[in-house]
Order: sequence, then C-alpha cells, then structure tokens
Amino acid sequence: MASVITEEDDQLKDIEQFKQNLEAVPAIDLIPVYASPVEREIFNLFFTLLTDLTPKYIEKTIQTAYIFDRVESKIIPQEKEGKISTFLEEFVSLFHKYKHIGSLDKSVASQIRLKYFSPDENMSAEAKRLKLIAEINKIVNKEYKIPSHSSIKSSLLNLETQRYLDTKKTGTKTLWHLNPEFYQHWQERRNQLVDKFDKYQKESKKLLGNKNIEAMIKMINKYPPIVLEFYGIAYWRILKGNISIKKYERPISLIYRYLDDINILTRY
Repeated sequence: MASVITEEDDQLKDIEQFKQNLEAVPAIDLIPVYASPVEREIFNLFFTLLTDLTPKYIEKTIQTAYIFDRVESKIIPQEKEGKISTFLEEFVSLFHKYKHIGSLDKSVASQIRLKYFSPDENMSAEAKRLKLIAEINKIVNKEYKIPSHSSIKSSLLNLETQRYLDTKKTGTKTLWHLNPEFYQHWQERRNQLVDKFDKYQKESKKLLGNKNIEAMIKMINKYPPIVLEFYGIAYWRILKGNISIKKYERPISLIYRYLDDINILTRY
C-alpha cells in the first residue's frame, strides 16, 4: 500500500498540472480542486446517494470514513504505539482482521458492529464513535486528525453559501440536499465526460478488455483523480490491478473507499 504522504504528493502534482490549463477548464471542474478535503467528501457523499441527508448522518458517515482510513493507513506514529488505549487497540486489530478476511468470516464484521457501533448498557453508539475519534486524534499528527463536528458543519454552511447545497425543514428535522440548478449543471458536465470516455473507447485499437483501460488512462492523464471522483467516474475499478498505474488502483476519496464498509459495520 502506498503511504499517505506519497498519495498526497501525487495528488498535489496532479492538481498543480491541472491548474496550469485553467483557461481550457470549465469552471465547474475547478470546484473539487479548490474545495477542502472535507467539502470534497461531502460532495462525494451526496453524489453517491442522491438523496436528502440529515446533518448528523453526514457527520457520522464522514467521521467514520476518516476513522477507517486512519486505522487502515497505519499513520499512528511508532513512538505513540505504546500509548494506544485498549479500546482503540482492539478496534485496530479487529478492523485489520476484517479487511483481510471479512468476506470469509462474517463474524468479524458482527463483532465490530456490536462492540463499536451499537449501544450497550455502558455506552451509546454515539459515545463509542466519539471515543474512537478522541483516541485517534490524541495520537496522530495534526494533519491526520479526524474532522470535528464544527469543521463539518462549517463545510456544509460554506457549500450552502456557494449555492451548491440547500436545506429544507421536515417537521423538526433539517435536511441537506443538492441545489437543483447546481445538480443539473453537474449532470450535464458529467454526461460530457462519460461521452468523452466512450469516444476514447471507440478510438482504441486494443482488445475489448483493454479498451476500457486505455480510455481511462487517457481520462486520468487529462483530469486529476479528485475531478473524476467529483463526477462519480470510478477510474479505480477499471485501473485496479494494472501494475503500470498502481497509484490509481483505489480512490482518493474516503467516502468512495469506505462507504460499503460503513454500511456493513454500522447502523447509520
């Protein structure tokens, strides 16, 4: 697995190269480029689910994706490994086991769901999630801290100010949703990129299975991964296993990486 630092360096290089061609880039393509990491995760969550979401669901889902990443990426400094609480240490062990054999042994997922994401007589599910966040944030370096309630709320309000998201009231609930005009603009641009991918496929002289790969390589050379992710273009599914472009075998977005795991391991 590539280190987190290497992945971030590659991402910055792709973005800077993309910015050099600003005159030829549609304005909407620049939204993920200038958005914060949390704002990009919010976008990807909405574009994946395409439904109204409560602020609590958004917060829990994004924070849990960060929890899973911080544990799987092994970014806990070595000098602090001895300071990990038993609560976190057991979670780390179970999560690594789940990622390795979870598809073969369903009991591991059940253990995680019951022990860390379900209420019991001593602690609510919310308290357990917050405890995991607090324990991880105590030991990771500043740049890897899991975003707080206030930072996610601030990101939502910023996206609302820019007219990318709107809110509505349903009884006493506040629901967030994509701004309809923005979503229509996004759909139109996404269709253009899908058409471009189809065009590259048709132009390819490769055999059928490799046409997809060649077409996606052209797309990834033209658009940074965060831009393709913004449009829900799953380049990693096509490029996975291709040794020459190993750095693209999984998405940058933590929502895309872990949403399936969140659905399996939590009760959100």
